[in-house]
Amino acid sequence: MTINTAKLLRERLRVLREAKGLSQKEVEDGIGKEANYITRVETGRIEWPPSDAIDKICEFLQVSPSELFFAEGLDDNAEVLRQKIHNVLKTADTEQLRKFYRHMLVALEK
Repeated sequence: MTINTAKLLRERLRVLREAKGLSQKEVEDGIGKEANYITRVETGRIEWPPSDAIDKICEFLQVSPSELFFAEGLDDNAEVLRQKIHNVLKTADTEQLRKFYRHMLVALEK
C-alpha cells in the first residue's frame, strides 16, 4: 500500500467510528481484537490491517468496504449534505442527473 492510501484508510476509519459515536475500545471489543488494535491502525503503527480485520471492522460498523474507503460526508449534518448535493446537481448535465437519480433509487432500496 502507498502511504497515501494507508493514511486515507486510517482517516476514514476514524471518521466512520466517530460518526457512529464509538470509542476505539468499543470497536476492538466488537471485532474481537486486542487492546489498542484500532489505536494502532488509526495512528499508522499497523499500516494496513489484514483483509479479515477489514471485513470484521466493516461488519461491526455496519458499512460496506466501499463506505470504509469513501467516507466523505459522514460527519456532515442533514443541512450541510443538502447544500453539497444541491451544489453538485446545479452543474450536472442530463446524463449525470440520470445517473445520480438511479444511484439514489438503489441507495433507498431496503
